[in-house]
Amino acid sequence: MLEMTYYTRKRCPLCDQGKEQVNLALSELRYNDVKMSEVDIDSDDALQEEYMIRVPVLVHDGNVVQEGIIDFAQVYDYLKTHVGKQ
Repeated sequence: MLEMTYYTRKRCPLCDQGKEQVNLALSELRYNDVKMSEVDIDSDDALQEEYMIRVPVLVHDGNVVQEGIIDFAQVYDYLKTHVGKQ
């Protein structure tokens, strides 16, 4: 199973749009073996300091997949390349 972390915050339109793009990519690929944990950066001062101006941020295995504007095509290509290699 591929595990990803989505750093977000409340009342963040870019975060909402990015989540839609990730979900669309997962749906298009019909991947059920991807677990995405959502983390609200406002719940932790250290996370807020690190990600304040970068959210949304999609992370896999400690590496940033994409941040800021989450793009369907980039997420789709990333997932297609990495799912099944875990």
